[in-house]
Amino acid sequence: MANLLKTVVTGCSCPLLSNLGSCKGLRGKKNFLRTFHTHQTLRCKAPVKQGIPYKQLTVGVPKEIFQNEKRVALSPAGVQSLVKQGFNVVVESGAGEASKFSDDHYRAAGAQIQGAKEALASDLVVKVRAPIVNPTLGVHEVDLLKTSGTLISFIYPAQNPDLLNKLSKRKTTVLAMDQVPRVTIAQGYDALSSMANIAGYKAVVLAANHFGRFFTGQITAAGKVPPAKILIVGGGVAGLASAGAAKSMGAIVRGFDTRAAALEQFKSLGAEPLEVDLKESGEGQGGYAKEMSKEFIEAEMKLFAQQCKEVDILISTALIPGKKAPVLFNKEMIESMKEGSVVVDLAAEAGGNFETTRPGELYIHKGITHIGYTDLPSRMATQASTLYSNNITKLLKAISPDKDNFYFDVKDDFDFGTMGHVIRGTVVMKDGKVIFPAPTPKNIPQGTPVKQKTVAELEAEKAATITPFRKTMTSASAYTAGLTGILGLGIAAPNLAFSQMVTTFGLAGIVGYHTVWGVTPALHSPLMSVTNAISGLTAVGGLALMGGHLYPSTTSQGLAALATFISSVNIAGGFLVTQRMLDMFKRPTDPPEYNYLYLLPAGIFVGGYLAALYSGYDIEQIMYLGSGLCCVGALAGLSTQGTARLGNALGMIGVAGGLAATLGVLKPGPELLAQMSGAMALGGTIGLTIAKRIQISDLPQLVAAFHSLVGLAAVLTCIAEYIIEYPHFAMDAAANLTKIVAYLGTYIGGVTFSGSLIAYGKLQGLLKSAPLLLPGRHLLNAGLLAASVGGIIPFMLDPGFTTGIMCLGSVSALSAIMGVTLTAAIGGADMPVVITVLNSYSGWALCAEGFLLNNNLLTIVGALIGSSGAILSYIMCVRSTNELFSKPDQLLSRISAVAFLWQ
Repeated sequence: MANLLKTVVTGCSCPLLSNLGSCKGLRGKKNFLRTFHTHQTLRCKAPVKQGIPYKQLTVGVPKEIFQNEKRVALSPAGVQSLVKQGFNVVVESGAGEASKFSDDHYRAAGAQIQGAKEALASDLVVKVRAPIVNPTLGVHEVDLLKTSGTLISFIYPAQNPDLLNKLSKRKTTVLAMDQVPRVTIAQGYDALSSMANIAGYKAVVLAANHFGRFFTGQITAAGKVPPAKILIVGGGVAGLASAGAAKSMGAIVRGFDTRAAALEQFKSLGAEPLEVDLKESGEGQGGYAKEMSKEFIEAEMKLFAQQCKEVDILISTALIPGKKAPVLFNKEMIESMKEGSVVVDLAAEAGGNFETTRPGELYIHKGITHIGYTDLPSRMATQASTLYSNNITKLLKAISPDKDNFYFDVKDDFDFGTMGHVIRGTVVMKDGKVIFPAPTPKNIPQGTPVKQKTVAELEAEKAATITPFRKTMTSASAYTAGLTGILGLGIAAPNLAFSQMVTTFGLAGIVGYHTVWGVTPALHSPLMSVTNAISGLTAVGGLALMGGHLYPSTTSQGLAALATFISSVNIAGGFLVTQRMLDMFKRPTDPPEYNYLYLLPAGIFVGGYLAALYSGYDIEQIMYLGSGLCCVGALAGLSTQGTARLGNALGMIGVAGGLAATLGVLKPGPELLAQMSGAMALGGTIGLTIAKRIQISDLPQLVAAFHSLVGLAAVLTCIAEYIIEYPHFAMDAAANLTKIVAYLGTYIGGVTFSGSLIAYGKLQGLLKSAPLLLPGRHLLNAGLLAASVGGIIPFMLDPGFTTGIMCLGSVSALSAIMGVTLTAAIGGADMPVVITVLNSYSGWALCAEGFLLNNNLLTIVGALIGSSGAILSYIMCVRSTNELFSKPDQLLSRISAVAFLWQ
């Protein structure tokens, strides 16, 4: 017992217990025990948090003293973000002047303005350029750093061993912004990409400024002007930014890279990809190209020599980490270009890709303008500083997510693509100890090696090319099969109502298919949010099945009331989330908005229906048509910025009209109406409260959380409908169809429910972002699918009620597990795609409800959401995959998301 108490005393952080000392220091156990028991209110404190409170830390922002450097490490917005987080911020006077950020801007953001020594002596110093000798103070900036402090800056540790030695003597912890791993989770902190993007754009602007003609071709009364021809070498971030800028200015753009994925990127931007005859992969590590073989380089030089005679502007970005930039264009090639041509060398700081480059200079060599500036990002100082500041603030929040204390843990054992990978790769020195380079991460995705095709295989492919006859025959056969299937469906239809419902389903699906093809990428999230809110029309199914008086009186009525309640949470919260997302695009200079005027059509639509209903007119089907058209308008409106708010308003009008028409059809008594109104009012209030209080950064994941409610509502509605309709199955000719639809609706709802929750957990950070690759997961998923499909056999063959309910319960559980296993196997960066897929699933679940209840509105909206969601998923997959071709490490997760869509 004494030993036990000794353990409690020595292991507890309570000061009073620690003062008691060990058992050996006491005269007897009896007194010890008596002393222990007399303090009954004694409690151990919670474990002490690691790290230092933000309010005790000062972030210093010194002025950059590198020649011609105009950037600053933190913008006023970045300072405001850190101050809000709890940091104290000290900015050197005049640090942001070259970036158009005055000291007053920083003071307004919460910073203190002091001198260089005070800024450099801060606990955490953020810089752009690596520390150098300060000529004004006559001392090296490292000597002014606080001992055991932290430095965040571009460092380039492999090229600056002397600097690392100096920093080591100060016991500094160094985070090198140039060493942030190029993985999906670190895209927001990738300062190299941010600066390369600016450099690529600025390169085109400078080239246009020094080129003597238009970029775009013109035909005028004064004569014809041919378009400029531009060759861009290197398909990294800078090269692609140059290609995009040049193409938008009307030039003919050609792109070259040794990596096949980069050539695909050039092609996606409208540039003509150039290749050499020799096949050799140039994929290197970290998103860079590797050094090529002698044979490849010879073929490459031949291609470049030919292009120099044709193009007007050359932009080259080729770099190899830790080495001098390769010389790709010799003097003879440059001199073969037309007089007045321009060459821009973005690799000038590393020696340059042109033999004639003079780093840091602009000059003319035999009529060819050479731009060899090494400070292109600094020439757009305001934009560059803003992006760099965003990179730093996001990195600080990511590595230290605790709300009170600043702390991050550097581990040598970490998985690829995780925050552990980001932290270990970025930290090059810990408390004065050099830990660069980082060890190899675990679980690196391995891409399938590309097998080079033989001449015989290429000839076989050529022979197998589809002829015009075969192509037309394939198309004709597909249409023949489709039309034959429609005829068969008409013959097998159990009644006329089913045929009409299929017609509605088909037409609505076609409309949904064509609605979202032109959606603006920035509006993907708001579009997902509004379709999610509209899919809350599962409340219609719940209302149709509700019964009792003030409270439900049967199990089915209770399930229906619960479905109505949670659907209302989704509806109200979903539309408010959409509104808040759209507010993020609003600028102070935008004209005033009068969205309250949309209450006029809403009032006319709903109020006019109520008046018609009171007058004895039954126009519910027309109301359903109007609501469906409003939902179509909602999706179409969310496709462009100019009509996005109108789209959200139309969605609200459509849902309100649908709910009003449903109540009109049901004509509930006062008590049942009170129950319905109470369920919807309570759910709507909860949804609005959640959507209003959530932070802006958490809105996308809230869409996933709300979306899980749609899946759950579909499951509850299908089970309730089965319970209600079961007594009529023996006399209903369409009983088998009802059972099939109820089973499918339950399955789709279960997958949507659990899959959406997993997506929410990954986006919110409650679950690990990395894919959960369970051993034998494919067999597990196949088994779950087989069990779900097999469950319909006893469900259809056995007429017993108990068997039916057990089958529906089983498929609910199996589909929920399947939603977990499928979604967990996909990386967090691809969750938006997964949410869109699940949104499409909810549309099909809504269709199932429409067929069950013979409700045109549910069928129209369900087909609309299902088809448009599938197309939006495809668009997001293709767009995101194109963006990632230059980052092969991220492709595996994207492919998994695409596979999820097809499963």
